[in-house]
Amino acid sequence: NGGRRPQRQRRQPSIKPFPFTMLFPKHSTRPSRAALLFVGFLAMSSTIPYIANHVAILSWSGMPDQPSDDREREGDPHYNDHYSNNNNITTAALPTRPKQQQLRQSNDNNNSTRRRRLASRKPLLDDETQQKQMRSYLGGLYPPVDKNMLLLYLKDTTDTEDVLLLNLSHKSGEPVTRKRDLVFFWHIPKASGSTMKNIMNFCFDLSRAEKLEEKATMVFVRDNILNMDTSTPDGLSHAFANQLANSNKVDVIVSNYFLSASALFTDQHLGKTFTIMRHPVDVALSLFHYRRTAKWERSYRKDWLSLSFMDYVSGDDYMDNWMVRQLTGTMPWVELNDSHLERAKLMLRTKIFVGVLTEIDETLRQLKAHYGWEEKDKEKPRCAYNYLHSEKPSNANKHPGLQGGRGGGTWNVLAEKEKWDFSLYHYGLELFAEQRERYPP
Repeated sequence: NGGRRPQRQRRQPSIKPFPFTMLFPKHSTRPSRAALLFVGFLAMSSTIPYIANHVAILSWSGMPDQPSDDREREGDPHYNDHYSNNNNITTAALPTRPKQQQLRQSNDNNNSTRRRRLASRKPLLDDETQQKQMRSYLGGLYPPVDKNMLLLYLKDTTDTEDVLLLNLSHKSGEPVTRKRDLVFFWHIPKASGSTMKNIMNFCFDLSRAEKLEEKATMVFVRDNILNMDTSTPDGLSHAFANQLANSNKVDVIVSNYFLSASALFTDQHLGKTFTIMRHPVDVALSLFHYRRTAKWERSYRKDWLSLSFMDYVSGDDYMDNWMVRQLTGTMPWVELNDSHLERAKLMLRTKIFVGVLTEIDETLRQLKAHYGWEEKDKEKPRCAYNYLHSEKPSNANKHPGLQGGRGGGTWNVLAEKEKWDFSLYHYGLELFAEQRERYPP
């Protein structure tokens, strides 16, 4: 070799295959921890919506179960009589702060009465029936959340970025551009919901899901109306299975079920949420009279004809603070406290653009600015105004006023029972004023 040292041959790097044996070791019938983590990763993928929905249930774990849909027809007093069949008091049992000892002592009498009233609502039922209860109150779907229990697939109200997509399956047969993210209208009952749906449809040319035929289908059955249901647990489940949000067929999703309807949105099509708030006393009064007269509704209550409104709100079965419970996922027999209110405020401030029924013209002006809505008929620019001020508003419900008025006996009873919703409503008024500064006239 002429005295030269031989060169060492370089080893070729070996490419090791993925160690699947790590996931499922030999001679073992049980998956390893790595396997469970791997499956968990797949579950959170948006390409597997069913698994992702069941994984999201873990975020809402610890929820006691809720009454079933058919219990109303059986006259069960534990059923949510305060709201209609589509009004879903959700039931996540989230942690609560311990009360200070002095508060326990000073409010002992009131608290013991309230505990008896709440305990009387809690059903002692088998697991199967309790599962039906959860589905009835919560809607059957569970939205993924972050560490603050804020919904991942609802946009923040401060996020004004709009991404446009080319829709090749438009009902016109022509390719059109549409916004990637969908409007989510969280419909608080008896707060101008029917009017807003008509305005979005006929004035702003926005399509939505609403079942008009006996069987739901992904087919348009009327101008801008896709024959899908988002107002019931069965409808929400069907809409989820058909990936309604990803279908590019609707611009708006409307539902009373805040949490379950939020589960319809995906990382491909986020929800941009708004609601119209109404004072809790006015909501309760309107619903009470509506359900006594609306024979065409499943929530019709003939037995309420013998009740006065004072009797109704004074009863132990009156279901209180629907907005706070809906936003925090708290069951109706759980006593609310400051932590529930703070979580509801956080959800409202972060995820929901607020409208106010008593300021409906200003509400519509802000909504047009926030969403970039324009009336489709340029020759008739007062379309929305005419709907708002029609002599025969949609689904109108004329009824007597509150006996005793503001500060009267009935008002004071409601002020105590609805104190958390009172606070949330007034907080909504503050947000509404801030929105005016963001979108000045």
